Amino acid sequence: MRRHPARRQPNPAYPASLLMKLSRGHRTLLRGLGRMADKQGVALYLVGGVVRDLLLNRNNLDLDLAVEGDGIAFARRMCRRYRTAATVFDKFATARLRMPSGLKLDVASTRRESYVHAAALPAVEPASLQEDLYRRDFTINAMAIKLNALTFGRLEDPFEGVRDLSAKRIRILHEGSFQDDPTRIFRAIRFAERFGFTIESKTGRLLAEAASTDFVARLSGPRLRNEIFLLLGEHRPSRSMEQLDRLKLLRFLHPTLRYGKAVRRVMDSLSAALAWWEGQTGKRPADIPMLRLMALLSQSGPSVIRAVAQRLQLSSAQAVALSYAEDRTARLLVELSRERILPSEVYRSLAPVPDEAFVLVAAKARVLRRSKAADRVKRRLNRYLRRDRHLRITVDGHDLATLGLKPGPQFKIILDRLLEARIDGKVRSAAEERKLASRMVLEAGKRRQSPL
Repeated sequence: MRRHPARRQPNPAYPASLLMKLSRGHRTLLRGLGRMADKQGVALYLVGGVVRDLLLNRNNLDLDLAVEGDGIAFARRMCRRYRTAATVFDKFATARLRMPSGLKLDVASTRRESYVHAAALPAVEPASLQEDLYRRDFTINAMAIKLNALTFGRLEDPFEGVRDLSAKRIRILHEGSFQDDPTRIFRAIRFAERFGFTIESKTGRLLAEAASTDFVARLSGPRLRNEIFLLLGEHRPSRSMEQLDRLKLLRFLHPTLRYGKAVRRVMDSLSAALAWWEGQTGKRPADIPMLRLMALLSQSGPSVIRAVAQRLQLSSAQAVALSYAEDRTARLLVELSRERILPSEVYRSLAPVPDEAFVLVAAKARVLRRSKAADRVKRRLNRYLRRDRHLRITVDGHDLATLGLKPGPQFKIILDRLLEARIDGKVRSAAEERKLASRMVLEAGKRRQSPL
Protein backbone atom coordinates (compact mmCIF):
# COMPACT_ATOMS: atom_id res chain seq x y z
CA MET A 1 0.00 0.00 0.00
CA ARG A 2 1.44 3.40 -1.01
CA ARG A 3 1.38 6.24 1.52
CA HIS A 4 2.15 9.89 0.84
CA PRO A 5 3.54 12.41 3.33
CA ALA A 6 1.61 15.45 4.36
CA ARG A 7 3.14 18.43 2.61
CA ARG A 8 5.29 20.33 5.09
CA GLN A 9 7.84 23.02 4.53
CA PRO A 10 11.39 21.86 5.20
CA ASN A 11 13.31 23.65 7.89
CA PRO A 12 16.30 25.27 6.16
CA ALA A 13 17.43 27.19 9.22
CA TYR A 14 20.39 25.22 10.46
CA PRO A 15 24.01 26.33 10.29
CA ALA A 16 26.40 24.79 7.75
CA SER A 17 28.73 24.32 10.72
CA LEU A 18 26.91 21.03 11.36
CA LEU A 19 29.20 19.47 8.74
CA MET A 20 32.24 20.93 10.53
CA LYS A 21 31.88 17.99 12.91
CA LEU A 22 33.08 15.73 10.08
CA SER A 23 36.77 15.32 9.33
CA ARG A 24 38.36 17.75 6.89
CA GLY A 25 38.78 14.93 4.36
CA HIS A 26 35.10 14.05 4.51
CA ARG A 27 34.06 17.71 4.17
CA THR A 28 36.33 18.15 1.17
CA LEU A 29 34.84 15.03 -0.44
CA LEU A 30 31.26 16.17 0.18
CA ARG A 31 31.94 19.67 -1.18
CA GLY A 32 33.42 18.13 -4.31
CA LEU A 33 30.40 15.87 -4.73
CA GLY A 34 28.09 18.87 -4.26
CA ARG A 35 29.87 20.71 -7.10
CA MET A 36 29.61 17.57 -9.25
CA ALA A 37 25.85 17.47 -8.54
CA ASP A 38 25.59 21.13 -9.57
CA LYS A 39 27.21 20.36 -12.91
CA GLN A 40 24.75 17.52 -13.47
CA GLY A 41 21.79 19.66 -12.45
CA VAL A 42 20.69 17.37 -9.59
CA ALA A 43 20.15 17.95 -5.87
CA LEU A 44 22.45 15.94 -3.57
CA TYR A 45 21.92 15.22 0.13
CA LEU A 46 23.61 13.52 3.03
CA VAL A 47 20.87 11.41 4.64
CA GLY A 48 20.07 8.89 7.33
CA GLY A 49 21.79 7.99 10.58
CA VAL A 50 24.85 10.19 10.02
CA VAL A 51 22.65 13.33 10.12
CA ARG A 52 21.10 12.16 13.37
CA ASP A 53 24.51 11.41 14.86
CA LEU A 54 25.96 14.75 13.81
CA LEU A 55 23.15 16.42 15.74
CA LEU A 56 23.85 14.15 18.72
CA ASN A 57 27.64 14.73 18.51
CA ARG A 58 28.22 11.02 17.97
CA ASN A 59 30.71 9.44 15.57
CA ASN A 60 29.28 7.77 12.47
CA LEU A 61 31.38 6.97 9.40
CA ASP A 62 28.48 5.56 7.36
CA LEU A 63 27.91 8.24 4.73
CA ASP A 64 24.68 7.75 2.77
CA LEU A 65 23.92 10.03 -0.16
CA ALA A 66 20.57 10.65 -1.84
CA VAL A 67 20.24 12.12 -5.32
CA GLU A 68 17.03 13.76 -6.56
CA GLY A 69 17.52 12.20 -9.95
CA ASP A 70 19.46 9.19 -11.24
CA GLY A 71 21.52 8.03 -8.28
CA ILE A 72 23.17 5.16 -10.13
CA ALA A 73 24.29 7.46 -12.96
CA PHE A 74 25.71 9.85 -10.33
CA ALA A 75 27.53 6.94 -8.64
CA ARG A 76 29.09 5.90 -11.96
CA ARG A 77 30.35 9.43 -12.53
CA MET A 78 31.86 9.27 -9.04
CA CYS A 79 33.62 6.05 -10.01
CA ARG A 80 35.18 7.69 -13.04
CA ARG A 81 36.25 10.76 -11.13
CA TYR A 82 37.67 8.92 -8.11
CA ARG A 83 38.89 5.85 -10.00
CA THR A 84 36.94 3.35 -8.00
CA ALA A 85 34.19 0.78 -8.59
CA ALA A 86 30.58 0.46 -7.52
CA THR A 87 28.30 -2.44 -6.65
CA VAL A 88 24.93 -1.60 -8.17
CA PHE A 89 21.53 -2.74 -6.89
CA ASP A 90 19.23 -1.76 -9.75
CA LYS A 91 16.09 -3.03 -7.99
CA PHE A 92 16.55 -0.47 -5.20
CA ALA A 93 18.18 2.28 -7.33
CA THR A 94 21.24 2.12 -5.08
CA ALA A 95 25.00 1.79 -5.55
CA ARG A 96 27.76 1.13 -3.02
CA LEU A 97 31.25 2.55 -3.52
CA ARG A 98 34.54 2.09 -1.74
CA MET A 99 36.64 5.22 -2.14
CA PRO A 100 40.44 5.03 -2.54
CA SER A 101 40.73 6.15 1.11
CA GLY A 102 38.77 3.06 2.18
CA LEU A 103 35.60 5.04 2.97
CA LYS A 104 32.35 3.31 2.00
CA LEU A 105 29.56 5.35 0.45
CA ASP A 106 25.99 4.37 -0.41
CA VAL A 107 24.43 6.44 -3.21
CA ALA A 108 20.70 6.14 -3.94
CA SER A 109 18.02 7.85 -5.94
CA THR A 110 15.38 9.52 -3.79
CA ARG A 111 12.41 7.19 -3.95
CA ARG A 112 9.08 6.16 -2.53
CA GLU A 113 8.33 2.59 -1.50
CA SER A 114 5.22 0.42 -1.62
CA TYR A 115 4.65 -2.95 0.04
CA VAL A 116 2.50 -5.73 -1.40
CA HIS A 117 2.05 -7.22 2.07
CA ALA A 118 3.54 -7.00 5.56
CA ALA A 119 7.27 -7.79 5.71
CA ALA A 120 7.61 -7.84 1.91
CA LEU A 121 10.61 -6.21 0.30
CA PRO A 122 9.46 -2.89 -1.16
CA ALA A 123 8.82 -1.91 -4.74
CA VAL A 124 10.50 1.44 -5.41
CA GLU A 125 9.96 4.32 -7.82
CA PRO A 126 11.53 7.78 -8.17
CA ALA A 127 10.22 10.47 -5.85
CA SER A 128 11.08 13.78 -4.19
CA LEU A 129 13.36 14.15 -1.18
CA GLN A 130 10.36 14.68 1.09
CA GLU A 131 8.76 11.42 -0.06
CA ASP A 132 12.12 9.67 0.35
CA LEU A 133 12.41 10.86 3.94
CA TYR A 134 8.80 9.91 4.64
CA ARG A 135 9.47 6.24 3.77
CA ARG A 136 12.10 5.97 6.54
CA ASP A 137 11.70 4.29 9.89
CA PHE A 138 11.68 7.15 12.45
CA THR A 139 11.64 10.93 12.37
CA ILE A 140 15.14 11.09 13.89
CA ASN A 141 16.39 9.23 10.81
CA ALA A 142 14.31 11.28 8.34
CA MET A 143 16.55 14.32 7.99
CA ALA A 144 18.96 15.38 5.24
CA ILE A 145 21.76 17.88 4.71
CA LYS A 146 21.99 19.64 1.34
CA LEU A 147 25.38 19.33 -0.35
CA ASN A 148 24.94 21.54 -3.43
CA ALA A 149 27.26 24.55 -3.34
CA LEU A 150 24.77 27.38 -2.79
CA THR A 151 23.01 25.65 0.12
CA PHE A 152 25.86 23.46 1.39
CA GLY A 153 25.17 22.30 4.93
CA ARG A 154 21.46 23.26 5.05
CA LEU A 155 19.41 20.90 7.19
CA GLU A 156 16.18 19.55 5.68
CA ASP A 157 13.85 18.43 8.48
CA PRO A 158 10.28 18.18 7.16
CA PHE A 159 9.09 15.79 9.89
CA GLU A 160 10.52 17.52 12.99
CA GLY A 161 13.29 15.07 13.69
CA VAL A 162 15.28 17.75 15.53
CA ARG A 163 12.35 18.29 17.87
CA ASP A 164 12.15 14.56 18.59
CA LEU A 165 15.90 14.39 19.16
CA SER A 166 15.60 17.23 21.66
CA ALA A 167 12.67 15.48 23.36
CA LYS A 168 14.62 12.17 23.32
CA ARG A 169 11.85 10.19 21.70
CA ILE A 170 11.43 7.60 18.95
CA ARG A 171 8.50 8.35 16.64
CA ILE A 172 7.36 6.66 13.43
CA LEU A 173 6.22 8.69 10.43
CA HIS A 174 2.93 6.95 9.64
CA GLU A 175 0.63 4.36 11.19
CA GLY A 176 1.48 1.57 8.75
CA SER A 177 5.21 1.74 9.44
CA PHE A 178 5.57 -1.44 11.51
CA GLN A 179 3.29 -3.39 9.19
CA ASP A 180 5.28 -2.32 6.13
CA ASP A 181 8.57 -3.32 7.75
CA PRO A 182 8.40 -5.32 11.01
CA THR A 183 12.18 -5.01 11.47
CA ARG A 184 11.35 -1.49 12.68
CA ILE A 185 9.95 -3.06 15.85
CA PHE A 186 13.45 -4.22 16.76
CA ARG A 187 15.04 -0.98 15.57
CA ALA A 188 12.77 1.12 17.79
CA ILE A 189 13.81 -0.90 20.83
CA ARG A 190 17.49 -0.78 19.82
CA PHE A 191 17.60 2.98 19.25
CA ALA A 192 15.66 3.69 22.43
CA GLU A 193 18.21 1.76 24.49
CA ARG A 194 21.25 3.06 22.58
CA PHE A 195 20.34 6.73 22.98
CA GLY A 196 18.42 6.53 26.26
CA PHE A 197 15.26 7.69 24.46
CA THR A 198 11.63 6.81 25.09
CA ILE A 199 9.27 5.45 22.47
CA GLU A 200 6.52 8.03 21.83
CA SER A 201 3.14 6.86 23.14
CA LYS A 202 1.33 6.37 19.82
CA THR A 203 4.41 4.69 18.34
CA GLY A 204 4.60 2.42 21.40
CA ARG A 205 0.95 1.44 21.03
CA LEU A 206 1.35 0.62 17.34
CA LEU A 207 4.56 -1.28 18.08
CA ALA A 208 2.81 -3.43 20.68
CA GLU A 209 -0.06 -4.09 18.29
CA ALA A 210 2.36 -5.13 15.54
CA ALA A 211 4.27 -7.36 17.98
CA SER A 212 1.04 -9.20 18.81
CA THR A 213 0.47 -10.13 15.14
CA ASP A 214 2.38 -12.56 12.94
CA PHE A 215 4.16 -9.78 10.99
CA VAL A 216 7.58 -10.70 12.41
CA ALA A 217 7.01 -14.37 11.55
CA ARG A 218 6.91 -13.34 7.88
CA LEU A 219 10.47 -11.99 7.97
CA SER A 220 13.08 -14.14 6.26
CA GLY A 221 15.77 -15.77 8.40
CA PRO A 222 18.53 -13.37 7.26
CA ARG A 223 16.42 -10.26 7.91
CA LEU A 224 15.41 -11.43 11.39
CA ARG A 225 18.98 -12.54 12.14
CA ASN A 226 20.34 -9.16 11.11
CA GLU A 227 18.03 -7.30 13.50
CA ILE A 228 18.66 -9.71 16.39
CA PHE A 229 22.43 -9.51 15.89
CA LEU A 230 22.36 -5.70 15.67
CA LEU A 231 20.41 -5.57 18.91
CA LEU A 232 22.75 -8.06 20.60
CA GLY A 233 25.74 -6.07 19.35
CA GLU A 234 24.75 -2.98 21.33
CA HIS A 235 26.86 -1.98 24.33
CA ARG A 236 24.30 -3.14 26.91
CA PRO A 237 21.64 -5.35 25.31
CA SER A 238 20.11 -6.75 28.50
CA ARG A 239 17.32 -4.15 28.78
CA SER A 240 16.48 -4.62 25.11
CA MET A 241 16.15 -8.35 25.76
CA GLU A 242 13.77 -7.56 28.59
CA GLN A 243 11.67 -5.50 26.17
CA LEU A 244 11.62 -8.35 23.63
CA ASP A 245 10.51 -10.71 26.40
CA ARG A 246 7.84 -8.30 27.67
CA LEU A 247 6.42 -7.92 24.16
CA LYS A 248 6.66 -11.69 23.59
CA LEU A 249 8.88 -11.12 20.57
CA LEU A 250 11.26 -13.94 21.52
CA ARG A 251 8.57 -16.37 20.41
CA PHE A 252 9.62 -15.59 16.83
CA LEU A 253 12.95 -17.29 17.58
CA HIS A 254 11.28 -20.19 19.40
CA PRO A 255 7.88 -20.50 21.13
CA THR A 256 9.47 -21.56 24.44
CA LEU A 257 12.23 -18.93 24.60
CA ARG A 258 12.12 -16.56 27.57
CA TYR A 259 14.48 -14.03 29.12
CA GLY A 260 14.25 -15.34 32.67
CA LYS A 261 16.39 -14.76 35.74
CA ALA A 262 18.86 -17.56 35.00
CA VAL A 263 19.45 -16.30 31.45
CA ARG A 264 19.75 -12.72 32.70
CA ARG A 265 22.44 -13.74 35.20
CA VAL A 266 24.52 -15.35 32.44
CA MET A 267 23.99 -12.36 30.12
CA ASP A 268 24.96 -9.91 32.87
CA SER A 269 28.10 -11.91 33.71
CA LEU A 270 29.37 -11.65 30.12
CA SER A 271 30.87 -8.19 30.68
CA ALA A 272 33.19 -9.43 33.41
CA ALA A 273 33.97 -12.61 31.43
CA LEU A 274 34.81 -10.54 28.34
CA ALA A 275 37.08 -8.23 30.35
CA TRP A 276 38.84 -11.30 31.78
CA TRP A 277 39.18 -12.86 28.30
CA GLU A 278 40.66 -9.66 26.85
CA GLY A 279 43.10 -9.45 29.75
CA GLN A 280 44.23 -13.02 29.10
CA THR A 281 44.34 -12.96 25.29
CA GLY A 282 44.64 -9.30 24.30
CA LYS A 283 41.70 -9.61 21.90
CA ARG A 284 37.92 -9.70 21.77
CA PRO A 285 36.00 -12.69 20.43
CA ALA A 286 35.23 -12.18 16.75
CA ASP A 287 31.46 -12.44 17.10
CA ILE A 288 30.00 -10.64 20.13
CA PRO A 289 26.37 -10.92 18.91
CA MET A 290 26.82 -14.69 18.56
CA LEU A 291 28.23 -14.87 22.09
CA ARG A 292 25.19 -13.03 23.43
CA LEU A 293 22.82 -15.23 21.43
CA MET A 294 24.52 -18.20 23.10
CA ALA A 295 23.91 -16.58 26.49
CA LEU A 296 20.26 -16.01 25.55
CA LEU A 297 19.95 -19.73 24.80
CA SER A 298 22.04 -20.85 27.79
CA GLN A 299 19.03 -22.42 29.55
CA SER A 300 17.57 -24.01 26.41
CA GLY A 301 17.87 -27.62 25.31
CA PRO A 302 19.62 -28.88 22.16
CA SER A 303 16.38 -29.13 20.15
CA VAL A 304 15.52 -25.47 20.84
CA ILE A 305 19.06 -24.38 19.96
CA ARG A 306 18.93 -26.29 16.67
CA ALA A 307 15.53 -24.77 15.86
CA VAL A 308 16.81 -21.22 16.49
CA ALA A 309 19.87 -21.86 14.30
CA GLN A 310 17.51 -23.05 11.58
CA ARG A 311 15.09 -20.11 11.95
CA LEU A 312 17.92 -17.58 11.69
CA GLN A 313 19.60 -19.52 8.89
CA LEU A 314 22.96 -19.45 10.66
CA SER A 315 26.10 -20.57 8.85
CA SER A 316 27.58 -23.98 9.65
CA ALA A 317 30.29 -22.39 11.80
CA GLN A 318 27.73 -20.29 13.68
CA ALA A 319 25.51 -23.32 14.27
CA VAL A 320 28.48 -25.23 15.73
CA ALA A 321 29.29 -22.30 18.05
CA LEU A 322 25.65 -22.04 19.09
CA SER A 323 25.60 -25.74 19.96
CA TYR A 324 27.83 -24.88 22.94
CA ALA A 325 25.13 -22.62 24.41
CA GLU A 326 23.75 -25.04 26.99
CA ASP A 327 24.55 -28.74 26.97
CA ARG A 328 28.15 -28.64 25.79
CA THR A 329 29.19 -25.82 28.11
CA ALA A 330 27.45 -27.61 30.99
CA ARG A 331 29.54 -30.72 30.27
CA LEU A 332 32.70 -28.62 30.12
CA LEU A 333 31.92 -27.06 33.49
CA VAL A 334 31.42 -30.50 35.02
CA GLU A 335 34.69 -31.75 33.55
CA LEU A 336 36.70 -28.69 34.58
CA SER A 337 35.35 -28.84 38.13
CA ARG A 338 36.55 -32.41 38.72
CA GLU A 339 38.81 -32.80 41.72
CA ARG A 340 41.47 -34.64 39.70
CA ILE A 341 42.13 -33.90 36.05
CA LEU A 342 45.43 -33.68 34.16
CA PRO A 343 46.31 -30.38 32.45
CA SER A 344 46.50 -32.30 29.16
CA GLU A 345 42.89 -33.43 29.64
CA VAL A 346 41.86 -29.80 30.13
CA TYR A 347 43.79 -28.92 26.97
CA ARG A 348 42.04 -31.67 25.00
CA SER A 349 38.64 -30.40 26.15
CA LEU A 350 39.26 -26.71 25.51
CA ALA A 351 41.42 -26.71 22.34
CA PRO A 352 38.49 -27.16 19.89
CA VAL A 353 36.18 -24.73 21.71
CA PRO A 354 35.33 -21.52 19.76
CA ASP A 355 36.34 -18.26 21.45
CA GLU A 356 32.69 -17.30 22.01
CA ALA A 357 31.95 -20.61 23.74
CA PHE A 358 35.07 -20.21 25.89
CA VAL A 359 33.84 -16.81 27.13
CA LEU A 360 30.41 -18.32 27.78
CA VAL A 361 32.01 -21.05 29.92
CA ALA A 362 33.81 -18.34 31.89
CA ALA A 363 30.55 -16.39 32.29
CA LYS A 364 28.72 -19.48 33.52
CA ALA A 365 31.56 -20.20 35.94
CA ARG A 366 31.06 -16.72 37.39
CA VAL A 367 27.39 -17.47 37.96
CA LEU A 368 28.30 -20.51 40.06
CA ARG A 369 28.19 -19.99 43.79
CA ARG A 370 31.57 -19.55 45.45
CA SER A 371 32.86 -23.07 45.96
CA LYS A 372 35.95 -25.22 45.56
CA ALA A 373 34.53 -26.55 42.27
CA ALA A 374 34.06 -23.01 40.90
CA ASP A 375 37.60 -22.11 41.96
CA ARG A 376 38.97 -25.17 40.15
CA VAL A 377 37.16 -24.18 36.94
CA LYS A 378 38.55 -20.64 37.03
CA ARG A 379 42.07 -21.83 37.89
CA ARG A 380 42.07 -24.31 35.00
CA LEU A 381 40.71 -21.79 32.50
CA ASN A 382 43.43 -19.34 33.55
CA ARG A 383 46.21 -21.91 33.21
CA TYR A 384 44.99 -22.99 29.78
CA LEU A 385 44.88 -19.43 28.45
CA ARG A 386 48.08 -18.21 30.06
CA ARG A 387 50.27 -21.25 29.47
CA ASP A 388 49.08 -24.48 27.96
CA ARG A 389 47.49 -23.22 24.75
CA HIS A 390 50.80 -21.52 23.86
CA LEU A 391 52.99 -24.60 24.37
CA ARG A 392 54.67 -26.08 21.30
CA ILE A 393 56.90 -29.11 20.87
CA THR A 394 60.14 -29.10 18.88
CA VAL A 395 59.72 -32.58 17.39
CA ASP A 396 57.87 -32.61 14.05
CA GLY A 397 56.92 -35.05 11.30
CA HIS A 398 60.36 -34.82 9.71
CA ASP A 399 61.96 -35.93 12.99
CA LEU A 400 59.58 -38.90 13.23
CA ALA A 401 60.45 -39.93 9.68
CA THR A 402 64.15 -39.64 10.53
CA LEU A 403 63.49 -41.99 13.46
CA GLY A 404 62.10 -44.55 10.99
CA LEU A 405 58.32 -43.99 11.26
CA LYS A 406 56.47 -44.12 7.95
CA PRO A 407 54.03 -41.23 7.28
CA GLY A 408 50.47 -42.06 8.36
CA PRO A 409 47.96 -41.69 11.18
CA GLN A 410 50.64 -42.57 13.77
CA PHE A 411 52.35 -39.22 13.10
CA LYS A 412 49.46 -37.22 14.61
CA ILE A 413 48.95 -39.69 17.46
CA ILE A 414 52.59 -39.48 18.54
CA LEU A 415 52.82 -35.69 18.12
CA ASP A 416 49.64 -35.24 20.18
CA ARG A 417 51.01 -37.50 22.92
CA LEU A 418 54.29 -35.56 22.94
CA LEU A 419 52.41 -32.27 23.37
CA GLU A 420 50.35 -33.74 26.20
CA ALA A 421 53.52 -34.95 27.89
CA ARG A 422 54.94 -31.43 27.60
CA ILE A 423 51.76 -29.91 29.06
CA ASP A 424 51.77 -32.37 31.97
CA GLY A 425 55.46 -31.68 32.67
CA LYS A 426 56.62 -35.21 31.80
CA VAL A 427 59.15 -33.77 29.36
CA ARG A 428 60.78 -30.39 29.86
CA SER A 429 63.32 -30.01 27.06
CA ALA A 430 63.88 -30.71 23.37
CA ALA A 431 66.22 -33.56 24.28
CA GLU A 432 63.60 -35.19 26.51
CA GLU A 433 60.99 -34.75 23.75
CA ARG A 434 63.22 -36.52 21.23
CA LYS A 435 63.97 -39.32 23.69
CA LEU A 436 60.26 -39.89 24.33
CA ALA A 437 59.54 -39.69 20.57
CA SER A 438 62.16 -42.40 19.92
CA ARG A 439 60.50 -44.66 22.50
CA MET A 440 57.05 -44.06 20.99
CA VAL A 441 58.32 -44.80 17.46
CA LEU A 442 59.92 -47.99 18.71
CA GLU A 443 56.67 -49.05 20.43
CA ALA A 444 54.70 -48.27 17.28
CA GLY A 445 57.05 -50.45 15.24
CA LYS A 446 56.69 -53.34 17.68
CA ARG A 447 52.90 -53.12 17.50
CA ARG A 448 52.96 -53.32 13.71
CA GLN A 449 55.22 -56.39 13.83
CA SER A 450 53.28 -58.29 16.52
CA PRO A 451 51.14 -61.21 15.21
CA LEU A 452 47.34 -60.96 15.39
